Amino acid sequence: MIICVCFSCKSIHSITQLPTDTYLIQPKDYQLFDTVSQVHQLVKMDIEQVSDTTLMFTPLTEHSKPFIVNLWDIKQIKLHRNTFDVDILTVPFKIRPSVRGFPEQLTADFDAALYLGKRRDNYTIKNVKTRGNSKLQLTGAGYGYGGFIGLGSVAMNPYVTQNAIDYEYDGFVINGGFAGIYDAKKFNIGLAVGTDFLVDKNRSSWIYHGKPWIGVLFGIDLN
Repeated sequence: MIICVCFSCKSIHSITQLPTDTYLIQPKDYQLFDTVSQVHQLVKMDIEQVSDTTLMFTPLTEHSKPFIVNLWDIKQIKLHRNTFDVDILTVPFKIRPSVRGFPEQLTADFDAALYLGKRRDNYTIKNVKTRGNSKLQLTGAGYGYGGFIGLGSVAMNPYVTQNAIDYEYDGFVINGGFAGIYDAKKFNIGLAVGTDFLVDKNRSSWIYHGKPWIGVLFGIDLN
């Protein structure tokens, strides 16, 4: 919400180049380029952007040859791809439910995790006419789900150990869980559900050891 105040949603999702990969295209969109073939299901093809204004389509079907398409000749088409996703995540905010009479907590501890999951990216290529002029729009967004495992730190004090210790320090934890990610191409954001496991001698006294939490995450795409 806050980011959309500074940038339009279209500018957030805009990209400068379509990634080279294998895509699926709707039959009605495919027949804009191939008016001979009778297609009634999604068409799988390799697509490479060979210049700023041209794409090379290679249908992954028998007796099909690659062909070049000028982006300015496209009124609108939609593509999507399914991939395996590898990200580095950070969870800057966690909500911990009430435990042993201790109220709900919003914490801001350091966390970094490796995320592995499935992902779908949707892309739209569109020519938009504004005031008599044509403007090429290439936009994309992705979403996915998967699991993560990582490291972090937590605040340790008498309150969260039910007075088992009389000092304060930053405890080291290993965490893991499941996450859903939305990728607007300018940033990744999502929600995670996980647990923290304290690795030092006070883990049996820490009231949040092995207990679930909900967090907001940000990610960096590695693939």
